[in-house]
Amino acid sequence: MKIEPVRKFMKRLARDQKGLTAVEYAVLGGVIVAAITALQTDFTNGLKGAFTALFNSVS
Repeated sequence: MKIEPVRKFMKRLARDQKGLTAVEYAVLGGVIVAAITALQTDFTNGLKGAFTALFNSVS
């Protein structure tokens, strides 16, 4: 196996910017999911408290 085709492929891959953009979007998506997961507990507790207060005031 010759090394030159592999070397050319690696150089072309290093210059390719499309793959980098996909990785950036994947990282951004992961950050958004992590933020939603972190805020979910506070939101759920606040929502439970609001409904509890509403139902207690109605009864």
